[in-house]
Amino acid sequence: MTGLLTGDDLLARAEAALAVALPDALGVEFVDPYAPLDGVVLPVAGIAVTPAATAHAAALGAAIELAGYLAVLPTLTAAQHAVTHQISTQYLRPARAGQRVRVVGCLVRRAREVAFVTVTANLEDGPERPVALSQVTKSVVGAAT
Repeated sequence: MTGLLTGDDLLARAEAALAVALPDALGVEFVDPYAPLDGVVLPVAGIAVTPAATAHAAALGAAIELAGYLAVLPTLTAAQHAVTHQISTQYLRPARAGQRVRVVGCLVRRAREVAFVTVTANLEDGPERPVALSQVTKSVVGAAT
């Protein structure tokens, strides 16, 4: 496959994914703005907090889905996108209000029209303390060039 996203094109696509309304409303940010493949951080604040003062599973799910996309991004061409068609998440422990959750995707395998990603969400101040583990399957859509 030729013409894979790199450099400024990859960064622009990652920034566009981060700017989608849901991650934006949740305050999700890149771990490193110049290295979006390093994952994202979800602050457990605002609309991401449940009445029990913990991270809402849907907020974590949005960050997990985004991290999965970022892991697939370098395997895409400018004409391709990756959409989630299956996700399985195990929530292991709560993240409390005021904490930050670091969410990182790792591409396991990329085939022609599908990609398999493992995503790990850990407390930012305790990487040995996983909050959630996910398996994400992405369909690759658009023209292969």
